[in-house]
Amino acid sequence: MNFVEFVTITRPILGGKGGVHIYVRTLFDAILTENGKEILDGYSKESYKAYAGGKTSIRDISKAMVQYVDPVEFSSFIFNTEESAQIALCEQFTEFLPNINVNNVGDEIAELFANIIRTAAQTKRKKPASKKDTGTGSIELPDEQHSDESPYSSEDNGLLQEFTSDYDEIMFTMIGENYSTALIDMSLPNKVQALYKTKWSTKADTFNNPTLKSNVFSLLGELNQLSNCLLTDGAEPFFIKQARTRIRNLYVKLHPDLFSGAFPYDAFIDDWDDGEFY
Repeated sequence: MNFVEFVTITRPILGGKGGVHIYVRTLFDAILTENGKEILDGYSKESYKAYAGGKTSIRDISKAMVQYVDPVEFSSFIFNTEESAQIALCEQFTEFLPNINVNNVGDEIAELFANIIRTAAQTKRKKPASKKDTGTGSIELPDEQHSDESPYSSEDNGLLQEFTSDYDEIMFTMIGENYSTALIDMSLPNKVQALYKTKWSTKADTFNNPTLKSNVFSLLGELNQLSNCLLTDGAEPFFIKQARTRIRNLYVKLHPDLFSGAFPYDAFIDDWDDGEFY
């Protein structure tokens, strides 16, 4: 069983009225020791939603959490639910846990969830596409390397978090394998234009750090150029593969607190400098 299946089975029983991002974070929180819970603050609402739907692997967050995973914590979480919920969990997990019953439901499911996280943490990242790639697949991001220090002010950090919340889904759609569908039906270009015109055309100027501000405006410029080309069917040549690469690079540069600054990026991605324009 993978994480998406685990969420699909348990959420109707344990999920409550909150959104899926709240439920996913609750699951992770429930299996961590106190020392590990602060890890969850480094991930956005969109990230938790992407984990639930399988758009983003839990590999990286699992690597951060694995040393703090405690099945006893999650077992207590299950045993603190209503008896009717525990019975429902037994019924749903019998196929995967043949020995499950109301007396061991917490222990059985807790160990299963812990193993899902441990397995994900050991999964190797896919090898980045070579420079000869045709550009039809996804574009890899480097591994996240969370740090407790940020080079930005608290104001810029808050603004960047807001920007990330607005644009994460766009970024991962653009970088992912199925980006062409969103481009063809115009949902992505229209969303890009709406966000820019109604909010970030002016709000981006309130960033204080000059490098951060420059990268934000460069990213907005790339996204707008791509959306304008698609929406207006312009005659000027525009190469989507190169644009996706530049968008990926700029996205990484916006988040030095998430991605390692000590390594050259070509240690992660062999075409890191392809298409750079400044």
